[in-house]
Amino acid sequence: MKLRVTGILLAILMMLSVTLTAFAAAAEDAQTADEVSGTGNGTVESASPFYLDGEQLADLEYQLIGGTNYVTVASFLSAMSGEAMVEEENGTVVASCVTVTEIVDMAAVEDEAAVSGGAGEIAQANVIEETLTFSAREGDCYVVANGHYLYVESCVMTVEGKVAAPIRALARIFNLDVSYDRASRRVLLTRREGEGACIAGAAYDEDTLYWLSHIICAESGNQPMLGKIAVGNVVMNRVANPLFPNTIKGVLFQKNQFSPAASGSIYRTPNEESVIAAKLVLDGACVVPTALFFNRAGLNTYAARNRTYVATIGAHAFYD
Repeated sequence: MKLRVTGILLAILMMLSVTLTAFAAAAEDAQTADEVSGTGNGTVESASPFYLDGEQLADLEYQLIGGTNYVTVASFLSAMSGEAMVEEENGTVVASCVTVTEIVDMAAVEDEAAVSGGAGEIAQANVIEETLTFSAREGDCYVVANGHYLYVESCVMTVEGKVAAPIRALARIFNLDVSYDRASRRVLLTRREGEGACIAGAAYDEDTLYWLSHIICAESGNQPMLGKIAVGNVVMNRVANPLFPNTIKGVLFQKNQFSPAASGSIYRTPNEESVIAAKLVLDGACVVPTALFFNRAGLNTYAARNRTYVATIGAHAFYD
């Protein structure tokens, strides 16, 4: 009897050992996948997981911060263009790069020195280039590329003392799509067909920017950047909603809606952050995608009584 019990116990222990080993291996695989795909934390120690159109970007400097893959601006620009010039100081990076997108033709031109030496004509290339100017600052929730203000949800940070931004933000600058291949654990960057090598220069409509920046400042000039963006979102959400006027000015001057329009404070010159917030909104920044109303948090207003609460950002409560 004792031998039989002992044999059963040994069998159970062997089964537990196999199960725990398999579980540990599965957990290790999951952790590695999380780190590469951007859902874990810490520096990824393996070879670069980033691939552009099938080619590995081996020299990218990156780190996983709060579940997001941050790549240094300097290494990314260098990978995208051999003509990148990057200057960094005190958590701020300013950069520019030139990308040759096409060589149109080779034209034979006469070179005087060559002719005098008996060489005759030389070939000259007609080159089409695209230029990118870029800036970012540690702690800001945006980067600036060719005049566009692009929202960075988790803010600009530093990696090993160098300014870094999320891979998706940097990819957007170069018109790249981003996906993750779980089988190979690779972050795949793909050039968008029919688009330029980098984002085109910004061209904000003056009237749109005027009214949006003015209302943002009048309603939330003393609020954090996210609060300013949220106010801008409410305005643009109303423009897109059939229950409200379909222009920004129409929304702002709709009766009994925005008090700065009635009081005249809307005409005050907006501060710099409010202008930036307006540009961020026009470039797609969205923190309250469905909100149509807001008021000072804690007030007993129509929206507070009748609309669905979304969030409180700064001093304002937002509602659907």
